Amino acid sequence: MSTVTEIKAAIETLSFKEQFELADWLRAGPGIPHEPSDLNPEEDTPELEAELLKAADGPFAPFDPAELRAIGERVIRDRRAAQKA
Repeated sequence: MSTVTEIKAAIETLSFKEQFELADWLRAGPGIPHEPSDLNPEEDTPELEAELLKAADGPFAPFDPAELRAIGERVIRDRRAAQKA
């Protein structure tokens, strides 16, 4: 895929769930590889607490009902238009 039009067309072929996952992945940004850890989640340690706090403060996208509604409405509108064509 080399043009914006081709990319948009490919995205529109995705299911609602796949579009949501793609948007979530794009918002999260590039993945950060993590070193393997020998932390024991069953044992309270300062290291475990630090990792949990780092994860809680890390990049995430909160659930946005308005955005999901807009995506759903667009999908419904597109499918209705496709059925009429």
